[in-house]
Amino acid sequence: LKPWYQAVTPREDLRENRPMDASEFAVHLDHIREGRESVSKDFSEPDRFFERTYLTDSLLGLCAQVVRRLSGVQVETSAVFNMATQFGGGKTHSLTTLYHLAKNGEKAKSWKGVEGILRKAEVAQVPTGDVAVFVGTEFDIIKGRGGSGEPVRKTAWGEIAWQLGGENLFKAVAEHDAQGMAPAGDVIREMLPTGPTLILMDELLNYVSRGRKSGM
Repeated sequence: LKPWYQAVTPREDLRENRPMDASEFAVHLDHIREGRESVSKDFSEPDRFFERTYLTDSLLGLCAQVVRRLSGVQVETSAVFNMATQFGGGKTHSLTTLYHLAKNGEKAKSWKGVEGILRKAEVAQVPTGDVAVFVGTEFDIIKGRGGSGEPVRKTAWGEIAWQLGGENLFKAVAEHDAQGMAPAGDVIREMLPTGPTLILMDELLNYVSRGRKSGM
């Protein structure tokens, strides 16, 4: 048998004898969406992210179902997934995987593991979709987000609508956003694009908890 260091290529920090920085392993989905320079390339560059991501059976199944749904297949797939794991269980990593897939569509086909996702999904390619990201720890319950030429969004619904379609789709929920009320049925349909759409929500309980404390 070959020594392990001849069979695999260690990470850069191991090769260069750098001390491990645990923060490198924390994924901030909102920071990836915004393209912040502080985000590690291991997470921000999709091909690199997939090169370093092991697709477990659970992650492979999740990706396949989401790709099927984005492709318009409604058989044996769900429109909503609720992920619950202990701290460090891989929820945000899974959301980041889905984010890169939907944002890049057909380009994703060349990444490591994506052919396996397509085979399991029984579709020919990954469809490009409109993607919105809402992270409860990043969204301030008092100030919201916006200003400087943009409408201020005070709720998750307003922020999601804005990311999906700017002013046009935000109009559908502007009144609800101003009153801090959740939209329903017809209004939700109005705030969604007509094509494939992926909405990723993380740390939602943190947002809800702060809203409750503020009297909402």
